Amino acid sequence: MKVLGLCAGRKNGNTEIMMKEAFLAIEETCGAECKLVRVQETAINTCTGCEACMVNHLKGNWDFRCIHKNGSDHFYFIEQLMREADAIIVSSPAYNLLPTGQLIKLLNKMHASGDYRDVVHKNNKIGAAFSLGGTDWTNFTLNVCKMMAMELVGSYEALVDAVHFDFVPSKDAVLLEDDILTRMHKLGEHVADALLQKKQGKKPAYVGTPGVCPDCHGNLLEIREDGIYCPQCLTKASVNIIDGKLTVDFTPEDLAKNRWSPWGQELHDNNIRKGHAKAAQAKDIIAERLKKYTDYERAVNLPEPVKE
Repeated sequence: MKVLGLCAGRKNGNTEIMMKEAFLAIEETCGAECKLVRVQETAINTCTGCEACMVNHLKGNWDFRCIHKNGSDHFYFIEQLMREADAIIVSSPAYNLLPTGQLIKLLNKMHASGDYRDVVHKNNKIGAAFSLGGTDWTNFTLNVCKMMAMELVGSYEALVDAVHFDFVPSKDAVLLEDDILTRMHKLGEHVADALLQKKQGKKPAYVGTPGVCPDCHGNLLEIREDGIYCPQCLTKASVNIIDGKLTVDFTPEDLAKNRWSPWGQELHDNNIRKGHAKAAQAKDIIAERLKKYTDYERAVNLPEPVKE
């Protein structure tokens, strides 16, 4: 068995120490081979939004990858490690409420991963996520790490653990926090136990920090004109106050209509198809109207970066 850790913190920093503590528990519990990718040291070509990979995938062409060819950055090297892994752990420190930009660049490239998503949807891997903040400016960090873990392992149902900690701002200061290191060892044990259960044909249960949403275990809600939703799953919720306590409920019917369900995936793909069809049918109109904006040039000239 193989476990891949994606660590978006600095080399030998807090999140890497936490990942290695989880690895130690995994190796002790099930003997899985653990490997770490230092995401901050990777070169990931920025997605240009060309839509070439999405268009080809919607046509069923899984062989098409990315306009950035294999070998031009580290994406396909990492993707191959993900394909080989039985479990993937996603982690990041919090930078201005969010995970690091390099981790999000890696997530943005997942549409270019050929049949990877189809493979993991049919045979889920085991997933986990954790994050760490120097203060409490961290609200979206764990939620994004969990979403990325779901993308990489194929389903929120395959996510077994997720946890976040605040107020560790100094490099390597997590070594002073015995409770955090103990919890990370437990996260590793949870991943190992899930791998062993999956090997026995059993379905592992989520044992991480509970959230309001039973699908993604997220703790965020979005208010719209027609109701309240989980912003990650787009599952509709009902909110009530009972005895002064806020309660959030999701019906089975609404849970079946979330972004990650077959219903949601089909809706997503069909909406993209409709958008591309509309643009294709009106390409001459787009070309004519585009001249107004291409001629209106206001972009600044960027200076050459100074090499370090």
